[in-house]
Amino acid sequence: MKTHGGLHKHRGLIALTGTFLAAFALSGCGHEKPLDPQGDILPGQRTEIAFQKRENLTAGRLLIAPVLRMPAFAEAAEETDEIHTDQPVPVHTPDAEPELSLSASHPTQCWMGDVTNPLREVVTSLEEQSLLYDTEPLTDCSGIFHRVLQGLKHQCPGRDFPTAEKDRDSRALARWYHERGKLQLIDNAEKNAELLKPGAIVFFGRNGSVYEDFSVDDLLTPRKGIAHLGVVVKVHKNESGQVVHYELFHGHGRKGVTAASVTDWHKRTPTRTGYPPFGNGRQQWVAVARL
Repeated sequence: MKTHGGLHKHRGLIALTGTFLAAFALSGCGHEKPLDPQGDILPGQRTEIAFQKRENLTAGRLLIAPVLRMPAFAEAAEETDEIHTDQPVPVHTPDAEPELSLSASHPTQCWMGDVTNPLREVVTSLEEQSLLYDTEPLTDCSGIFHRVLQGLKHQCPGRDFPTAEKDRDSRALARWYHERGKLQLIDNAEKNAELLKPGAIVFFGRNGSVYEDFSVDDLLTPRKGIAHLGVVVKVHKNESGQVVHYELFHGHGRKGVTAASVTDWHKRTPTRTGYPPFGNGRQQWVAVARL
């Protein structure tokens, strides 16, 4: 697998800075909302990752290890889902599932495979809790997603969901859906816009990286693959029925500052130069699954 910058007429290595932080199973997330006032990508800020396709999924489970946090130039520090050693670290999970204030379950809707209404209730409840990013167990991006799943378990007890104990980080979640035949890779966001519906789980790559000719193995690779995820709660279409942007519920932003919330900057035609369509800031949409 190689990294190059052919599409953007710039070459160079992105300088990595930061400190290794010991963490227990915290799947960090890239900084989502673009903060640079000029809206342009600096030379060397965006790299292209050209993956070689592989037929077989790498065997074995993901190892949970210290997290590397890297500043993204003038933007806020990028928090990514990194693994840097070969030694597993025990998964830290809360003693009890977070409490959710929910109404009675909707068994008929869940039996029919429609989780839209239960999802809306769960998301509303979580937003009301103002869960600040990465300040307690299950408050990073994958942790917030697990809170969504825990709420849906109360609403839809008969459905099968991944668990925080076994599938804690964003790449482990992608692996869970892939192993059940539910993960679809996205090589062209605009051509796959019809997959953006309430209940869609959207996976994103690393900040500023371009993914093409990639495999599931590539997306499950630490420091190169998936770095963020969220769940679609609403889709906006134009008069011709074309998806123009969607709303995403996710844990995002700055540690201890930004609360998990619904964001709506995920557009077909981004307003900032060099940003990918239907992405999350500078993070490319690379895969999707259904709840």
